[in-house]
Amino acid sequence: MRIKVRVAVLACVLCVAPALAQQQQQQGNIQIIAQALDRCMATYAVRLTRTAASDDDIYGQATTSCKSLRDQLTAAIRAQVPSAQATSLLGSLDAQAKPNFMAMLAKIRSDRAARAGD
Repeated sequence: MRIKVRVAVLACVLCVAPALAQQQQQQGNIQIIAQALDRCMATYAVRLTRTAASDDDIYGQATTSCKSLRDQLTAAIRAQVPSAQATSLLGSLDAQAKPNFMAMLAKIRSDRAARAGD
């Protein structure tokens, strides 16, 4: 009888473990994609601040170039976050994207100017 119970418990654990691991992996995917998107935008910011392009042009080029990552992030959030929260989260990301990017451009230029003065 004990062996049957142990086998049943083990079977349940083996059935549930992949689902839990997949859920954790999916939640991690949002973070990984978000970090990749941040790196992509930062890379374009650093590169393009060396040119004569305006801040709006730099933002437009970075946004266009990193669009596939943004689409992946949006899809991951919609798939893994409850609908109301996903809509709110994506709205917040959209509202903060340009102001945060412009602040990053200012920081890059400020750091570059400080290094040039040393």
